[in-house]
Amino acid sequence: MHVDENKKFDRRNIEKNIKNGLITFKDYETFLAGLPDANEKMYAPGETFSETGEKETTGKEEALSGRKGSKKKANKPRLK
Repeated sequence: MHVDENKKFDRRNIEKNIKNGLITFKDYETFLAGLPDANEKMYAPGETFSETGEKETTGKEEALSGRKGSKKKANKPRLK
């Protein structure tokens, strides 16, 4: 069976690939750990953008979330 290397860790295929033994859960965790942090791309309801396109925040978002700089733990895929 041919497996496209670019789609081996695709979220739509990950459960099937682990179940079929193409990759291990450890491989998947390593892949997730290597992904870049896209936290700065996330929209917060209290932020606005200036005319130059720079993001401006009120500061309330960071105080409310209390998670500045924290990393989210990877979820295990559901295996049937």
